[in-house]
Amino acid sequence: MNHLERTFESTPQSVQEARGFVTFAVGCYVDTARTDDIRSCVSELASNAVLHTDASSGRYTVKICVDRHGCVRLEVHDYDHVQPEASAENSDRDSTNGRGLFIVEHLSDTWGVESSPRGKIVWSHFAGATQSGMHNACEAPPEDTPTAA
Repeated sequence: MNHLERTFESTPQSVQEARGFVTFAVGCYVDTARTDDIRSCVSELASNAVLHTDASSGRYTVKICVDRHGCVRLEVHDYDHVQPEASAENSDRDSTNGRGLFIVEHLSDTWGVESSPRGKIVWSHFAGATQSGMHNACEAPPEDTPTAA
């Protein structure tokens, strides 16, 4: 199983960096169409982290896990304790923002939000193209799993 993580400064420019990081992390393991879905989801989640991260921390972390079946778990850790609504529905069709979780919900197989000691984790899962269902990567890695920075 491949576990990678990287911490980014909480700036609008970092969203592009997060997309590049995720592309590198899944490139050899996941087909192109699924990679595009994962890149779109990390863009939305990283944008939310930039928008909502506590200014004193000034950063967020992206973690990506890929198993041998091509199943992917994407996590964005930020330092905001306010959790988004469990539903990704957007009731205001004229709004110019607020559609990020709707996109994540529709591109990933499942997604959710968990509390963490420093804030929250918004995660999404992507089943492998050659296998149905979820596999090892779709579960949170153990806390003591070594990761690449």
